[in-house]
Amino acid sequence: MKAFATLVVLLVVAAIVIGPQLLFTVDETQLAIVTRFGQVQGGGINTPGLKVKAPFIDSVTYFDKRLLIFDARPDSLLTKDKKRLIIDVYARGRIVDPKLFRETVRSEQQASSRAVDIISSELRREIASDNQAEIITTKREDIMDRVRVNLSPKLADFGIEVVDVRIKRADFPGEIADSVYARMKAERKRKADKERAEGAEVDAQVRADVDRQATIIRANAERDANIVRGCGEAEATNIFAAAFNQDPEFFTFQRSLEVDKKILTSRDTVLLPVEDVGKLFEDIRQGVLSGSEAVGGVTGAPSFAGVGPACAEVAALRFMAADLTTTLRLDIGTEDLEVVNSVPTIWPNASLGCPEEGREYQADEVKGYSVTVGYQGTDYNIHTSEHGSRVAFCSS
Repeated sequence: MKAFATLVVLLVVAAIVIGPQLLFTVDETQLAIVTRFGQVQGGGINTPGLKVKAPFIDSVTYFDKRLLIFDARPDSLLTKDKKRLIIDVYARGRIVDPKLFRETVRSEQQASSRAVDIISSELRREIASDNQAEIITTKREDIMDRVRVNLSPKLADFGIEVVDVRIKRADFPGEIADSVYARMKAERKRKADKERAEGAEVDAQVRADVDRQATIIRANAERDANIVRGCGEAEATNIFAAAFNQDPEFFTFQRSLEVDKKILTSRDTVLLPVEDVGKLFEDIRQGVLSGSEAVGGVTGAPSFAGVGPACAEVAALRFMAADLTTTLRLDIGTEDLEVVNSVPTIWPNASLGCPEEGREYQADEVKGYSVTVGYQGTDYNIHTSEHGSRVAFCSS
């Protein structure tokens, strides 16, 4: 019984002492090799799990199975067109043959140093075969692909597989950066000045066109206003003359009363003897009578042959613009319409040839015009009185 217990104790002690020397584990993120007196035993271990080695005489070396980054320092490289660029590049790779890796570079630090030297050499050679502008703009991807292809067989000699090569940045050297930026600013300023000049030219053209149109509109409006003002004055004079012809005595009496009212209600003070008041009233009446005879005469209405059809045309344009604006629901002005012709006409009565249904008119002839107004290929016939004070449109 004592012998069995002693055997068990010996086995436990042996397991504790010899076990760590006999067994080892490899993680899924690791590669391993077994060396005996510095010599690699067998191939590398690429699979994870529990492994066996000879106790006390074998040792295990582990390597990272994950991607390694070989980051080269930024370097000033000469391009094909003899210009310099500051290039910052790095490569990524993984250890695929731990035995070859151990025999050639021994450690990851030394592998990184060797890889960086090779990357810099290959990059320098590729940069020297392209122009500076091409490297910056169009050929960066092509350069990285060529460096990766040339780098892969050289790092494969170390048991490393190259996955990717990337240029982090490609900048101008500090001594020429200022001149490059100055040239870029000058180019942008030139384009900005050109845009401003073109904008100013367009602005001047638009303003000149608008000013011209505004001048034309104001001139036309002033012309139409003068015509309408003259037509109104002519119509008023015609009405005064007609009233004068009906009863000259009453007309002069009425006008003299109006003159007296303006004089007597003003702030001026008139000092006259009582007997002179009647004389003043009679003088005012005679003055009104003389003025009426000078303007229209006592035998008939004044002649407006000099006015012509202008009054009728303006009245027709305004009437038609308002009617089309209401009918078509558009903003139509008189400038959008065109007078095709104006024909002098004597209308049989005040209806101007467009009688309203159910309404009776006195048989008094009315001098006027038949004005044809055009809008977008359509003609409209407008009937007016002589001075445009009355307008009619026969829509049917």
